[in-house]
Amino acid sequence: MDAWLIGATSLGGLVALFFGARWLVGAASDIARRLGVSPLLIGLTVVAVGTSLPELFVAVSASLGGHPGVSLGNVIGANALNIGLILGIAALVRPIEVSLRVLKWDLPVLFAATALLASFAADAEVGRAEGGLLLGAMVAYLALNITLGRRERKASALSGAIETPHAASILGDVARGAAGALTLAVGARLLIDGALGVAALLGVSDGVVGMTLVAVGTTLPELVTTLVAAARRQGDLAFGNIIGSNINNALTVVGAAATVAPLAASDVSRAPMYALLGLTLLAAPVMWRGFVINRWEGGLLVCGYAAFLWVGLGG
Repeated sequence: MDAWLIGATSLGGLVALFFGARWLVGAASDIARRLGVSPLLIGLTVVAVGTSLPELFVAVSASLGGHPGVSLGNVIGANALNIGLILGIAALVRPIEVSLRVLKWDLPVLFAATALLASFAADAEVGRAEGGLLLGAMVAYLALNITLGRRERKASALSGAIETPHAASILGDVARGAAGALTLAVGARLLIDGALGVAALLGVSDGVVGMTLVAVGTTLPELVTTLVAAARRQGDLAFGNIIGSNINNALTVVGAAATVAPLAASDVSRAPMYALLGLTLLAAPVMWRGFVINRWEGGLLVCGYAAFLWVGLGG
């Protein structure tokens, strides 16, 4: 594949992923708001799942295409980007308040999900049974959020915060979401083709390409969503999106890809996985300190991402 064709294919994939995720997340968020769900819960579930769809489509497509290194490398690189670079830059734009609910429930789930993924990948393969366990853990996490969401819905109903949705509006949102999902599928295929072309040209492994080029492309929805939410002082939505996306990536994305076909982790060494775990642990004191991520702490997270790249790519 010629260099210009690789570039055009990769760019086309990035554009399709960006707009596909934007349409799908917008549709899902509109429906959730009509049901009286809080911004934090929307960020942790609806928006997080929506912005993680590029990773899901890329991971499953790469797994089916016989490139498991792209799948696993993409998740590791995307999660490091989310919690280090994107959350850090968002805090530099505007300090982000951290919900006690997230610190008590969702942050421990993120640590556990990252540690579980690291343990499964330690033997150089994430098998179908392990993928099933990851998916089961995600179902349990979603069940927790559904329970909390029902409580919020009852409270919203008592206060009259729930809208009465019109059938035409719901159908429009569903159509917009379906168009977004289709665009995501096309974008994932284009981005993988372009990334594999880059790997062939540069002579690097699928895992390295997955952690860098593909990870940057698939995290564009998280980047845009988080920065816009931070600029609009919607800290709960911004923070919930990052934490929820990382949980969804570790459990749903890897779980689904491994269930489709076992993920050989030979292209991804243990170093980047442990570096991601360290970066996630670094975020804990930053988030607990004063229940806010201020600008200097945002800068610390960005430096943490730089350290992840240095360690993960072999120093």
